[in-house]
Amino acid sequence: MRYASLAFAAFLLISQSVSVCPEDRAKIYLVGIYLGNEMQPDGTGSTMHRTYYIRTDDGTWTLVTWADGGDILAHTMNMVPARFKSDRPNLLDGLKHGEKFAFRAESDHHLGATKYSFHVYIPRADDPRKEDKFDADFTSMTIPAAASTDNVKAMCDAHRFTAEQEKQYCGN
Repeated sequence: MRYASLAFAAFLLISQSVSVCPEDRAKIYLVGIYLGNEMQPDGTGSTMHRTYYIRTDDGTWTLVTWADGGDILAHTMNMVPARFKSDRPNLLDGLKHGEKFAFRAESDHHLGATKYSFHVYIPRADDPRKEDKFDADFTSMTIPAAASTDNVKAMCDAHRFTAEQEKQYCGN
């Protein structure tokens, strides 16, 4: 028993020295092109929020500040949003159409989130170790391969028609 506890303690010491802090892991950044922003109504239409649009090689990102995202959720649930601190300007407020910037995205795992819902983190220009958080939706540029909708061609290829129908519809 004594040796088992010593072995377990040694295992814990070794495993703790092998683990990596989350801050030490390399983060994958995407580079996006700022397309612009617009004011949009929230769920009830009573207040407006700013929506930002970002283009990457894979698709388009639609971003809303973290605070505005909370306000939108509160309004859709017929609640009054509570703001404990005022919004400070973010990097996107100072960009012009076509400018590039780096950001990282993580999937949103909250209840009700879709596979296209993300949290986007944009490093601040004054201190890149700090990040501004946004709620985001992603629209992919890749178009999924369309399923064949020509069932007459499929019937011809499978030789499902009678000989007479095959002459009429398939041509051979």
